[in-house]
Amino acid sequence: MNKSKHFIYGDFDPSSLLDSLASSMHQGFSVMDGNLDLVMINRTAMDLLALPVELLEKDRSLAGVLRYNAERGDYGPGNPEDLVQVRIDLAKMFLPHDFVRTRPDGTVIRVQGTPMENGGFITIYSDITVEHEQEIALKEARDQLEASLGERTRELAVHHDMLVNSINAIKDGLVIADPDGRVVLANNKMFEIYPQFPALLVRKASLSEIVQSVFPDEPDRTLDELSDSAMWTEREYPFGIWYKITRTRTDSGGMLCVYTDITKYKEQHSILQSHTDELVRHLRKEKELNEMQREFVSMASHEFRTPLAIIDSNAQRILRKIDRIKPEALSERLGNIRDSVQRMQYLIDRFLNFSQSQSVGMEIEREPVSLGDLVKSVCDRYIAITRTHLFEIDVAFLPEEIEIDKKLIEQSVSNLISNAIKYSPENTTIYVTGSEAGGQAMITVRDQGVGIPAEEVPKIFNRYFRASTSSGIAGTGIGLNMTKMILEKHGGKVHVESEVGQGTAVTVSLPVLSRAARRKKGQGKLKAATV
Repeated sequence: MNKSKHFIYGDFDPSSLLDSLASSMHQGFSVMDGNLDLVMINRTAMDLLALPVELLEKDRSLAGVLRYNAERGDYGPGNPEDLVQVRIDLAKMFLPHDFVRTRPDGTVIRVQGTPMENGGFITIYSDITVEHEQEIALKEARDQLEASLGERTRELAVHHDMLVNSINAIKDGLVIADPDGRVVLANNKMFEIYPQFPALLVRKASLSEIVQSVFPDEPDRTLDELSDSAMWTEREYPFGIWYKITRTRTDSGGMLCVYTDITKYKEQHSILQSHTDELVRHLRKEKELNEMQREFVSMASHEFRTPLAIIDSNAQRILRKIDRIKPEALSERLGNIRDSVQRMQYLIDRFLNFSQSQSVGMEIEREPVSLGDLVKSVCDRYIAITRTHLFEIDVAFLPEEIEIDKKLIEQSVSNLISNAIKYSPENTTIYVTGSEAGGQAMITVRDQGVGIPAEEVPKIFNRYFRASTSSGIAGTGIGLNMTKMILEKHGGKVHVESEVGQGTAVTVSLPVLSRAARRKKGQGKLKAATV
């Protein structure tokens, strides 16, 4: 092994010229044979690559050098053997290469490898750290210049936009003409008033030409002629839009025209008339409501009187025949009395509950309830007392637990089933179904009854309202109104589908919220406001 400051493999006899060349070059270079073993590497290259002579004396293979670099972290994280193998595979291809490598100490090295005809490489190593730093500085300066130019461009664009936006922010149409009557400036509003304005503005058309684009019969007039006429006019444009056109002469002899939309002003008379008509309609409506209330009182009095009359009639017959009345006849009379009492109690309860909810509010007391059991319980009560209708019930899919006011929801379901029985013929079926979807529990009561006209469906939740098809059927007109209030207090909804002669389906939906979810929403115990 030659002990000069350069690494030269054993049997190779270096000449003084080669030694001088290796010593005087400002670049590092190395020679690699076909087996990828170093034949020569000068001190400059060794210093750039930070390779100790001792390493090369021990192992001159490319794999050894690469492993040394990998183990000291020159190639970044990863298994050293994997990092070495990737580079060995590339080297074995013996292809020209030119790349830049940055060492951990910040030194930037350009590596240029040239394959030799008999195998191996001659590689040149150049320290381009300064050039790299200059290139970075140049790029930063260029980026800064571009940013500065961009900022200036944006500032100019902002100022331009501010000027344009200021003109366009004027709600009125604005157009300026020079002393010759040629248009030189206009805002966007003018493009709405005169659709052909953009093209006319490009060729600096006159004010008269602008007006003629909408009103072809408009005569040509100079600025002086316009000045001699009224300095403001009112004119109706297409689509019933009215504009007040105000003209002002500028100091330069031109003219400024402002178009103000006065359509609403022109419509004031019709609006006032419309308001008057609306007031008359409201007065009529109030009169109708008062009449409806009187009719309700009259109807309620009749409904209360009828059960009392039945009770009195049956009681008198029992008293007259008390010593000879048969058990089955007595049972029938007592049944009639009981039905009448229940009917009267029902009407009274409905009226009192409705009145209370209207005056002092409705308090919601929530508790965990099995909704399916609740609905089935209400249905069972009606099945027990109803011999005129059939029931089909499917509530298995309702939630096992839901937090609701049990009594109020029972009353709501009872209202729906009562209506279904009341407004459907005997020997028809009442369908009660339940389901849960999208966080909502839904109960549907469907009958095969008289139905409701489509135009009356939106009104059936109004207090005291009764459909035209309910004529001759007793009722108060408050049941569905109360049901809607109860559902809304629970955060639910009620929906009706109906067809005259085919029946009605009423669906109520309740949100299925756990107690924790309601606390999170800040609801807790709800108390309704006075309605």
